Amino acid sequence: MKNRKNLGINSKLNHPETPELVQGNRPLISPIYHSAKFTPSEDHPYWDQFMYSRVANPTNRELEMTLAELQKREDCLVVASGIAALTGVFLSLLKSGDHIITFRELYKPSRIFIRDYLPRYNIEHSLLTLTQLKDLEAAIIPGKTKLIHFESPTNPNLEIADIEYILKIAKKHGVLVSMDGTFAGLHQHTQFDVDIMIHSLTKYGNGHGDVIAGCISGRKELMKTVRDVGLYLGAHLDPQAAGLIQRGLKTYMLRYERQTQTAAKIAHFLSQHPRVKKVYYPGLENHRHHELAKKQMSDMGAVVSFEILPEVAANAAKFCHSLELIFLTASVGSTESIICPTLMFFGTDLPESEREGMGMNAYSVRLSVGLEDADDLIEDLNKALG
Repeated sequence: MKNRKNLGINSKLNHPETPELVQGNRPLISPIYHSAKFTPSEDHPYWDQFMYSRVANPTNRELEMTLAELQKREDCLVVASGIAALTGVFLSLLKSGDHIITFRELYKPSRIFIRDYLPRYNIEHSLLTLTQLKDLEAAIIPGKTKLIHFESPTNPNLEIADIEYILKIAKKHGVLVSMDGTFAGLHQHTQFDVDIMIHSLTKYGNGHGDVIAGCISGRKELMKTVRDVGLYLGAHLDPQAAGLIQRGLKTYMLRYERQTQTAAKIAHFLSQHPRVKKVYYPGLENHRHHELAKKQMSDMGAVVSFEILPEVAANAAKFCHSLELIFLTASVGSTESIICPTLMFFGTDLPESEREGMGMNAYSVRLSVGLEDADDLIEDLNKALG
């Protein structure tokens, strides 16, 4: 507006002057675009520009570009949570009459959505066991099976999927594959031609426990379908959250490497402790998928699950509350170490036989290792075990 002096105060407050940057004079840290609306230029098609933040926002788009590059994918969409990413993929790629194959070793909300909610839309499912992949091909229903979904390492007890085998069977039958790689981190499994990669950015992407978000990445043609459906599901990410994740990614590799190193030390300590019955960590040589994990992953992750003996505490929750430096709460991937009872958090929807088969009982826990000194964490665990 060229002439502002005749405007009233309310008009001036609602249409403030904005500084113009000369070409090349850009901020080193990108600004966060809080605006829900953008005015289009006459020189370009309107919807090739930013118009409305539910559709697209510059802050979110920068994060999507960063994540796509990190994961070696053509495109990425950021959404309001990890479960929004998962459900968005299912609702985008499946329709009434379709069939999805997944596994019992799955993030509990994912398992519940596939098992209890997708049937409402006439989408059938098969729930297999990840350690018995020989059943995978037989579960495919020609013409109906459209998606195989899995995670690796699994939540909570860190089973490792044979990704090459799953992809081989899927491609043989023309079935799409989606993978939740949250526990492995954003930088791993990028060598595999998985159609859709899903991550909870709440975890290692942001890394500081103050944002909930998720992302979906893959080939452009698939991502167009996912993005179009996501537009109408309304699960867009707030730009402030996107800005925090973009900031968190600057230290992502440093954090992940440090957390993984500490987790390996803790896993070794626990595996030697007389009051620990079993340790689940793919970096240990006695993990049943250790060799497969080494083949597929450069880092073994920062989550260690284990089972205490009954004489340690009345149950897993009592043990968790006895720790002083490690706190009982949900989630993983933060800078602080956190722990939870696996049965209480992840297994209550399953029958007892299934829970036992997955290593979840009254004495099993999941530990997410943070950035504290390894010796301090080990001392805290040792005292609680004693």
